Amino acid sequence: MAMTKMIQITEEDRFLSVLPIHHTYECTCGFLCPLFMGSSVHYARSLKTVAEDMQKAKPTIFLGVPLLYDKLFKRVMKNNQDDKIKSKVVPPLLKISSLAEKIGWKSLPKKIFKELHERFGGAIRLFIVGGAAPDPKVAKGLREFGFNFVQGYGLTETSPILTLNRIDNFKDDAAGIPLSGIEIKINNPTTDGVGEIFAKGPSVMLGYYKNQILTNEVIENGWFKTGDLGFIDKDGFLHIAGRKKNVIIAKDGHNVFPEEIEDILHRSPYILEVLVMGERDSKHDEVIAAQIVTDAEAFIEYSNRNNVPITKELIHEIISKEIKEVNKELPVYKQIRKFHIREKEFEKTTTQKIKRYLVNKESEVGEEL
Repeated sequence: MAMTKMIQITEEDRFLSVLPIHHTYECTCGFLCPLFMGSSVHYARSLKTVAEDMQKAKPTIFLGVPLLYDKLFKRVMKNNQDDKIKSKVVPPLLKISSLAEKIGWKSLPKKIFKELHERFGGAIRLFIVGGAAPDPKVAKGLREFGFNFVQGYGLTETSPILTLNRIDNFKDDAAGIPLSGIEIKINNPTTDGVGEIFAKGPSVMLGYYKNQILTNEVIENGWFKTGDLGFIDKDGFLHIAGRKKNVIIAKDGHNVFPEEIEDILHRSPYILEVLVMGERDSKHDEVIAAQIVTDAEAFIEYSNRNNVPITKELIHEIISKEIKEVNKELPVYKQIRKFHIREKEFEKTTTQKIKRYLVNKESEVGEEL
């Protein structure tokens, strides 16, 4: 009920469900909300058939996780680059689209990129992302193509939504504003305002089933301790910095949030998956390290384009260059000093989040930069 006060959902809306319905994000947003508002829900046969299923269902609202939108956006940009005409025409059109949005001409981008919209069924009016924070550049990019794109934030213990952006009131780098009835506070903030996010409200759980010890660990005077770090800006928008347990303490005492660095690395066409963590170097100092799964298709294209064989040396050389470019965007204490190339993809949850606790950072030989 609180979510439908933030985003208008009508009987005419059609949802396409691609995420597991046992996950609270999909259950609440992709099943209970449309059921409550009288909308219809169509179920994708699998992640591999989403494009075909979109053509059949012609959804108006689509829920996904960041990884899904990252892949979607990369594919769109790659198709534009591979097409000689589009590679020249699309960049200036995106500038026009961005300008049109700023002056309030929101229907123009959808008309300019009508062909792209048709590929998604032709009726999409809203992309919603949850489960983790999306890359702000992906959000901005999809909006320039004429798609409304909003993100929310929450946990299973909070049913799961706590904050949400709105179509007409959003920030691509923020998790949104609190839902009706929800209180958010930042506990013990640092000088830059970052602290653990505490939440309170009727949709927050009473406790863990038959586990009072664990309940006492996360409930404090009625407030639920999310385990996430963030801050609230002057406009009331919540910004997520990262998980408290994932924070890396740099040598100079700075907090480094791996999720921030991972978002930037994901923009490389040669990187399919990445996980950033603290690791000991040859001098036994803790440094920022990245475990990387490369994008095989990107390397095959590079090999064909440059008529060179794909070798371990080539892969390490290209990834090294990509990381050095990323380091130019980061302050010294956040820069990546070591990386590993993984042969297998990370094990992930049903919502495509990497299971960090299963990653053995000592399992493969790394390369120092």
